[in-house]
Amino acid sequence: MDGAICEYTKEEKMAFLQKAYDLGVRNLEMESLGFAAFCQKLKIKGESMSVHSTFTLIPSVICVTMVNRLITDQITTPVSVMHEWQERPLEILIAYIKKHI
Repeated sequence: MDGAICEYTKEEKMAFLQKAYDLGVRNLEMESLGFAAFCQKLKIKGESMSVHSTFTLIPSVICVTMVNRLITDQITTPVSVMHEWQERPLEILIAYIKKHI
């Protein structure tokens, strides 16, 4: 929708985002494609795989939303707040691991 090669006008981009929002979409994750490609290259599928007799590996992505793209695509949040937001996925992951160990 934006970046070095973008063939959409700002109006088309905003219309798409508004339609997605109206349909219930609240986050667009754009960086996990690289993670998915990495997992595919290593033949790690989106299913449980036994790594050790005591736990199972499930490839996953936990996202942090930094901007409301209906308002802006520029990050204006103070760095200290972003650091706090970036810690939340780790807290979720730790809670999940503790629950399933």
